[in-house]
Amino acid sequence: MTDIFTRKLKVRLSEVDPRALLKVQSLFDWFQDGGCEHAAQLGMSAAELLAQNYTWVLLKYQVRILRYPVWNEEVTLTSWRSPLNDLYDLREFRVTDAWGETLITGNSAWVVMDYTTRKPTRLSRCLSAEQRSGGGAIPDSFERILPVKAPDHTTDFRVRISDLDFNRHVNNSIYIGWALEALPESFLSHHLPTRLEVRFIREIARGRAVVSEAQVDETEDNAFLHRISGKDGEGELMRMRTVWQPMDAFELPEKLRSLC
Repeated sequence: MTDIFTRKLKVRLSEVDPRALLKVQSLFDWFQDGGCEHAAQLGMSAAELLAQNYTWVLLKYQVRILRYPVWNEEVTLTSWRSPLNDLYDLREFRVTDAWGETLITGNSAWVVMDYTTRKPTRLSRCLSAEQRSGGGAIPDSFERILPVKAPDHTTDFRVRISDLDFNRHVNNSIYIGWALEALPESFLSHHLPTRLEVRFIREIARGRAVVSEAQVDETEDNAFLHRISGKDGEGELMRMRTVWQPMDAFELPEKLRSLC
């Protein structure tokens, strides 16, 4: 088994925003694909777990962005994992540029879900002792995310079939895109998120109506609390906290300006 997963990536046109910077949703797709590919190398992919009527479900994310990769830039995604208390599979991610500088770090917590009951179960029910031994230590440093109480911004969505993933529920990157979309265009056009704390709470099915709410977090400049909820009684689906920086804080290095 390979303790550390490494993959070279090139930022594609479909993965960038109008400023030629990697989309936040694309970053979370990178994380998910890298984690899934590594799990397959370790013999515990979603397909292998499904044969036992289990599957992986993402619970939490903690992400720090120092610089956004740009269109055509080549970067390296590195990931490793560390099971915790037979309950969670912690996974860390790191994105570095061609010169070895760290651009992005991310921690995540995953649980194994019974595919029939849709409830979490212990890792020991479907992973071997070797698979539960993990690799390098990862701190369980996820911060508590306060709830939205008085939203300042609200946007509605309806779940499309293209929003669903292998587990028949809305993919994690879709939730994050919905949450960011609640903020006004005047803010989004001049700022980028640099810190994201995410907690996924429950599933929702195709065709259901959801609402994305954002509230200014007065404890820090350019910070927001986010909530995704079902509009037909499903309750809170996802909770997130973001911290943003103005666009002019992200000066593109001279060595990359020819790429985009």
